[in-house]
Amino acid sequence: MSLPIGEVSRRSGLSPDALRFYEREGLLPPPRRTAGGARRYDPAALDQLQVISALRAVGFSLDHVRRLLDAKSGTSTVRERIAAARSALDDLDLALDEKERALSEARARLRAWRDELDAGEPWPDTPVDC
Repeated sequence: MSLPIGEVSRRSGLSPDALRFYEREGLLPPPRRTAGGARRYDPAALDQLQVISALRAVGFSLDHVRRLLDAKSGTSTVRERIAAARSALDDLDLALDEKERALSEARARLRAWRDELDAGEPWPDTPVDC
């Protein structure tokens, strides 16, 4: 059973434009086409889109997503697939560590700005000249 782009869009929560984008980027295999040229997706594309969406939602780059997806398809033995998947997951773990550090720094900066504002309390209730 194959699915039209509208159905895949509805089920995945992604727009048809996003589906075509992921296809152009090589993250989603090209779907088969009807005689009229309409895209027809294999139901397995929904699983792949779930992985893509989950990784993109937490800020991973297309390259990170591609690396993880390639681990699945770019190997010929179970052992190679497992090794590639572990390596890709290790890379994602490192990237998460970097994101956590950046978030901690951003939160510290926000706290410092709040402290600066709070140090000026009580603020006078006078008009600001612009």
